[in-house]
Amino acid sequence: MKFFTKTGSPPGYIAWLFGAMLLGLISQSALAVGTTSGTPISNQATLSYTVSSVAQTPITSAAATFTVDDKVNVLVAGGVITNVSPNQIGVATPFTVTNNGNATQGYNLAAANATSGAYTVNATPITDNFDPATALRICLDDGSGGGTANDGILQAGELAACPAAPGVTSIATLAPGATVYLLVVTDTPSSGAGSNNGDAAVVSLKATTLWPTPLVPAEENTGTPPTAGAVVTASGANTADVDVVLADAAGVIAGDAASDGVHSTYGAFSVSSAVLSVTKVATVICDPVNGAIANNPKFIPGAAVQYAITITNAATSGASATLSQITDALNANLTFDPNLISGAGATPNTTCTSAGGTSLSATGFGAIRGTGTTTSTYAAPGAAGEAVTAGATVVGQNVTIDFATLAGTAYGAADAVLPANSYITVYFNAFVQ
Repeated sequence: MKFFTKTGSPPGYIAWLFGAMLLGLISQSALAVGTTSGTPISNQATLSYTVSSVAQTPITSAAATFTVDDKVNVLVAGGVITNVSPNQIGVATPFTVTNNGNATQGYNLAAANATSGAYTVNATPITDNFDPATALRICLDDGSGGGTANDGILQAGELAACPAAPGVTSIATLAPGATVYLLVVTDTPSSGAGSNNGDAAVVSLKATTLWPTPLVPAEENTGTPPTAGAVVTASGANTADVDVVLADAAGVIAGDAASDGVHSTYGAFSVSSAVLSVTKVATVICDPVNGAIANNPKFIPGAAVQYAITITNAATSGASATLSQITDALNANLTFDPNLISGAGATPNTTCTSAGGTSLSATGFGAIRGTGTTTSTYAAPGAAGEAVTAGATVVGQNVTIDFATLAGTAYGAADAVLPANSYITVYFNAFVQ
């Protein structure tokens, strides 16, 4: 997938966002956060009294009137550490922008990569050591394409509606108490930093408060109306008109102080890669002097040795691995056993040969896989039901196991995927010369 960087907001996003809000794609609170800005509040005091026990006409004061001022309070929330895989296209971590003020506002949005170092995301320490493979995009979590809105998960339709960076760069209008759900989207590297288990990329989302587009005159200064889309600033002196008070908390990025009309927070991508290990074990099956395995054979010339190669994907791994090949060059002092004998036919002081033992596989290989990281279902010398039917070959001294085609009764159909907390064991025999 290719992404093309834009230097401005995508065409029509402001109008789209306004329309989306009217259609209910942006969460609207039923209750405003406090009395709406621009609301006139007026009341009078009335005095009742008597003179010589005679009630007099009540006296009413002049009305004390003021206008509710504009409390600007934007909150950016998120703090999610999203688990991702190496070379993953379209990874997303969720954020929300909430208008906790008492007037309709607009917002400018900006996503950024954090510099390398230690951070805390949702009270969890995390160390940033890579930047994502593509520029960050801000997308709407609106359920485009039939998905679920506001679920923090990137849907195919949401990605298609947000094809390139920077994505959604502004919110045209957001009512008091309302929330917009967003996703910061990127890709992970295929190699180097960002492709290893435990690598992390910290990102931030910042919202800067703007006057809404269109303006809401009832909530704003009528003496000197503001400009739609302009950055909101605090008022100076207290006036009889609507004044502006910036009441947001300090954000996380540098320069985002309290009461500046700006708020920001961190999210992160944490790479959960497969954690593989490979072991190879040699077990003597029989020898020409002691016979079968029950008689404690030794690694002497003529002995049949079984090699078991096991690949495990750790239980703590966050990803499946697609296996390719195992290659194994046999020592020149070994000869491959094409019948994978069990050694059951070997008796003391008799032969221990491929022709003289019970064959477990016509290909010379056995294989089994299962859940967990211990191969308790496999034990030397194996079983006929574990015979490999395809995907394992030997040419001269060179053994090749191709997991894309490896198949067998116990192993199952060809499938090279090894999920977390699972294992694959492949085994074969060789004779000591």
